[in-house]
Amino acid sequence: MVAKRGPRAKDNDNVVAIRGPHAERTAAMRKRLIDAAIECLQKSGYGATTLQLVTDRAGASRGAILHHFPNKVDLMIAVAEYAAEKQNRHVARLLANTQPGMDRFMAITMATWDAMQRPPSIALLEIMVGSRSDPDLGARFPAVIAALEKRQREGMWEQAQSIGITDRSQIEAMTWLHTAAMRGLVLELKFSRDAPRTNAAMKLLRRYKSWLTSELIVKPYE
Repeated sequence: MVAKRGPRAKDNDNVVAIRGPHAERTAAMRKRLIDAAIECLQKSGYGATTLQLVTDRAGASRGAILHHFPNKVDLMIAVAEYAAEKQNRHVARLLANTQPGMDRFMAITMATWDAMQRPPSIALLEIMVGSRSDPDLGARFPAVIAALEKRQREGMWEQAQSIGITDRSQIEAMTWLHTAAMRGLVLELKFSRDAPRTNAAMKLLRRYKSWLTSELIVKPYE
Protein backbone atom coordinates (compact mmCIF):
# COMPACT_ATOMS: atom_id res chain seq x y z
CA MET A 1 0.00 0.00 0.00
CA VAL A 2 1.38 3.38 -0.99
CA ALA A 3 1.12 6.03 1.71
CA LYS A 4 -0.52 9.26 0.67
CA ARG A 5 1.74 12.27 0.55
CA GLY A 6 0.81 15.59 2.09
CA PRO A 7 0.06 18.70 0.03
CA ARG A 8 2.92 20.27 -1.83
CA ALA A 9 3.50 23.73 -3.24
CA LYS A 10 5.67 25.49 -5.76
CA ASP A 11 8.55 27.49 -4.28
CA ASN A 12 11.00 29.19 -6.67
CA ASP A 13 10.23 26.62 -9.36
CA ASN A 14 11.06 23.76 -6.97
CA VAL A 15 8.39 21.50 -5.54
CA VAL A 16 8.61 21.48 -1.75
CA ALA A 17 6.47 19.97 0.99
CA ILE A 18 4.18 22.40 2.79
CA ARG A 19 5.35 22.68 6.38
CA GLY A 20 2.81 22.09 9.11
CA PRO A 21 2.51 23.91 12.44
CA HIS A 22 4.64 21.30 14.24
CA ALA A 23 7.50 21.66 11.75
CA GLU A 24 7.31 25.44 12.02
CA ARG A 25 7.42 25.30 15.82
CA THR A 26 10.37 22.93 15.68
CA ALA A 27 12.28 25.18 13.28
CA ALA A 28 11.45 28.24 15.38
CA MET A 29 12.73 26.60 18.56
CA ARG A 30 15.92 25.47 16.84
CA LYS A 31 16.59 29.01 15.60
CA ARG A 32 15.80 30.42 19.03
CA LEU A 33 18.39 28.18 20.61
CA ILE A 34 20.99 29.03 17.97
CA ASP A 35 20.36 32.75 18.39
CA ALA A 36 20.69 32.37 22.17
CA ALA A 37 23.95 30.47 21.73
CA ILE A 38 25.32 33.27 19.53
CA GLU A 39 24.51 35.80 22.26
CA CYS A 40 26.20 33.64 24.89
CA LEU A 41 29.29 33.09 22.77
CA GLN A 42 29.60 36.78 21.99
CA LYS A 43 29.21 37.88 25.60
CA SER A 44 30.79 35.02 27.55
CA GLY A 45 33.09 33.14 25.17
CA TYR A 46 33.25 29.45 24.30
CA GLY A 47 34.36 28.11 27.66
CA ALA A 48 31.55 29.76 29.62
CA THR A 49 28.84 28.89 27.10
CA THR A 50 27.06 25.81 28.42
CA LEU A 51 23.82 24.15 27.39
CA GLN A 52 22.26 25.46 30.58
CA LEU A 53 23.35 29.03 29.85
CA VAL A 54 21.91 28.81 26.35
CA THR A 55 18.70 27.25 27.67
CA ASP A 56 18.26 30.08 30.17
CA ARG A 57 19.02 32.72 27.53
CA ALA A 58 16.48 31.19 25.13
CA GLY A 59 13.84 30.78 27.83
CA ALA A 60 13.54 27.12 26.84
CA SER A 61 13.38 23.88 28.76
CA ARG A 62 16.24 21.44 29.26
CA GLY A 63 14.27 18.88 27.30
CA ALA A 64 13.87 21.26 24.35
CA ILE A 65 17.58 21.89 23.91
CA LEU A 66 18.47 18.21 24.36
CA HIS A 67 15.88 17.29 21.74
CA HIS A 68 17.58 19.50 19.18
CA PHE A 69 21.17 19.32 20.42
CA PRO A 70 22.09 16.30 22.58
CA ASN A 71 25.42 17.85 23.54
CA LYS A 72 27.37 21.10 23.34
CA VAL A 73 29.37 20.10 20.27
CA ASP A 74 26.20 19.42 18.27
CA LEU A 75 24.96 22.89 19.20
CA MET A 76 28.28 24.55 18.36
CA ILE A 77 28.43 22.91 14.93
CA ALA A 78 24.89 24.08 14.18
CA VAL A 79 25.81 27.59 15.32
CA ALA A 80 28.99 27.55 13.22
CA GLU A 81 27.12 26.48 10.08
CA TYR A 82 24.43 29.09 10.66
CA ALA A 83 26.99 31.82 11.37
CA ALA A 84 29.03 31.00 8.28
CA GLU A 85 25.92 31.27 6.12
CA LYS A 86 24.94 34.55 7.78
CA GLN A 87 28.41 35.95 7.13
CA ASN A 88 28.27 35.00 3.46
CA ARG A 89 24.82 36.49 3.03
CA HIS A 90 25.77 39.73 4.75
CA VAL A 91 28.78 40.18 2.46
CA ALA A 92 26.64 39.41 -0.58
CA ARG A 93 24.06 42.03 0.46
CA LEU A 94 26.72 44.70 0.85
CA LEU A 95 28.33 43.86 -2.48
CA ALA A 96 25.01 43.92 -4.30
CA ASN A 97 25.12 47.72 -4.11
CA THR A 98 28.53 48.00 -5.80
CA GLN A 99 29.35 48.11 -9.49
CA PRO A 100 30.69 44.82 -10.94
CA GLY A 101 34.40 44.86 -11.70
CA MET A 102 37.00 46.89 -9.86
CA ASP A 103 34.56 48.53 -7.44
CA ARG A 104 33.19 45.19 -6.28
CA PHE A 105 36.61 43.55 -6.11
CA MET A 106 37.94 46.28 -3.86
CA ALA A 107 34.75 46.39 -1.77
CA ILE A 108 34.96 42.74 -0.76
CA THR A 109 37.52 43.49 1.95
CA MET A 110 35.46 46.05 3.85
CA ALA A 111 32.24 44.09 3.34
CA THR A 112 33.91 41.06 4.91
CA TRP A 113 35.30 43.20 7.74
CA ASP A 114 31.82 44.55 8.44
CA ALA A 115 30.40 41.02 8.54
CA MET A 116 33.15 39.71 10.80
CA GLN A 117 32.37 42.28 13.49
CA ARG A 118 28.76 41.12 13.80
CA PRO A 119 27.56 38.68 16.50
CA PRO A 120 27.27 35.55 14.29
CA SER A 121 30.84 35.92 13.03
CA ILE A 122 32.16 36.66 16.52
CA ALA A 123 30.42 33.50 17.71
CA LEU A 124 32.06 31.61 14.86
CA LEU A 125 35.44 32.94 15.93
CA GLU A 126 34.81 31.90 19.54
CA ILE A 127 33.98 28.39 18.35
CA MET A 128 37.16 28.32 16.29
CA VAL A 129 39.24 29.22 19.34
CA GLY A 130 37.32 26.70 21.45
CA SER A 131 37.99 23.90 18.96
CA ARG A 132 41.65 23.94 20.00
CA SER A 133 40.85 22.68 23.51
CA ASP A 134 37.77 20.55 22.77
CA PRO A 135 38.80 17.34 20.94
CA ASP A 136 35.26 16.45 19.86
CA LEU A 137 34.64 19.92 18.47
CA GLY A 138 38.12 19.96 16.97
CA ALA A 139 37.30 16.84 14.98
CA ARG A 140 34.14 18.28 13.44
CA PHE A 141 34.68 22.02 13.18
CA PRO A 142 37.42 22.13 10.49
CA ALA A 143 34.96 20.96 7.83
CA VAL A 144 32.67 23.91 8.59
CA ILE A 145 35.40 26.53 8.41
CA ALA A 146 36.91 24.87 5.33
CA ALA A 147 33.59 25.21 3.49
CA LEU A 148 33.36 28.89 4.45
CA GLU A 149 36.91 29.64 3.35
CA LYS A 150 36.42 27.77 0.08
CA ARG A 151 33.46 29.99 -0.76
CA GLN A 152 35.51 33.06 0.14
CA ARG A 153 38.40 31.99 -2.09
CA GLU A 154 36.14 31.16 -4.99
CA GLY A 155 34.24 34.43 -4.64
CA MET A 156 37.42 36.48 -4.56
CA TRP A 157 38.89 34.59 -7.51
CA GLU A 158 35.74 35.13 -9.55
CA GLN A 159 35.92 38.87 -8.92
CA ALA A 160 39.68 38.95 -9.59
CA GLN A 161 39.21 37.36 -13.00
CA SER A 162 36.64 40.00 -13.88
CA ILE A 163 39.32 42.72 -13.66
CA GLY A 164 41.99 40.84 -15.60
CA ILE A 165 43.96 39.05 -12.88
CA THR A 166 45.24 35.60 -13.85
CA ASP A 167 47.46 34.63 -10.91
CA ARG A 168 45.14 32.52 -8.78
CA SER A 169 47.81 31.53 -6.24
CA GLN A 170 48.44 35.17 -5.32
CA ILE A 171 44.73 35.89 -4.96
CA GLU A 172 44.25 32.87 -2.72
CA ALA A 173 47.25 33.91 -0.61
CA MET A 174 45.83 37.42 -0.32
CA THR A 175 42.42 36.06 0.68
CA TRP A 176 43.97 33.87 3.35
CA LEU A 177 46.05 36.78 4.66
CA HIS A 178 43.06 39.12 4.80
CA THR A 179 40.90 36.54 6.58
CA ALA A 180 43.60 35.77 9.15
CA ALA A 181 44.32 39.46 9.71
CA MET A 182 40.66 40.33 10.21
CA ARG A 183 40.10 37.47 12.63
CA GLY A 184 43.06 38.72 14.64
CA LEU A 185 41.79 42.29 14.55
CA VAL A 186 38.36 41.21 15.77
CA LEU A 187 39.96 39.54 18.79
CA GLU A 188 42.26 42.51 19.35
CA LEU A 189 39.34 44.92 19.18
CA LYS A 190 37.37 42.91 21.75
CA PHE A 191 40.39 42.93 24.04
CA SER A 192 41.71 46.48 23.62
CA ARG A 193 38.57 48.29 22.38
CA ASP A 194 40.96 50.52 20.46
CA ALA A 195 38.84 51.31 17.40
CA PRO A 196 41.17 54.00 15.97
CA ARG A 197 44.13 51.64 15.92
CA THR A 198 41.99 48.89 14.40
CA ASN A 199 40.73 51.24 11.70
CA ALA A 200 44.32 52.27 10.93
CA ALA A 201 45.26 48.61 10.51
CA MET A 202 42.34 48.02 8.13
CA LYS A 203 43.35 51.10 6.14
CA LEU A 204 46.82 49.62 5.76
CA LEU A 205 45.31 46.30 4.65
CA ARG A 206 43.32 48.12 1.96
CA ARG A 207 46.45 49.95 0.76
CA TYR A 208 48.25 46.64 0.46
CA LYS A 209 45.37 45.21 -1.55
CA SER A 210 45.40 48.20 -3.90
CA TRP A 211 49.12 47.80 -4.50
CA LEU A 212 48.89 44.05 -5.08
CA THR A 213 45.93 44.50 -7.42
CA SER A 214 47.87 46.95 -9.57
CA GLU A 215 50.74 44.47 -9.71
CA LEU A 216 48.55 41.51 -10.72
CA ILE A 217 46.37 43.04 -13.41
CA VAL A 218 47.61 41.67 -16.72
CA LYS A 219 45.70 44.03 -18.98
CA PRO A 220 44.33 47.52 -18.34
CA TYR A 221 40.99 47.53 -16.62
CA GLU A 222 38.16 48.85 -18.76
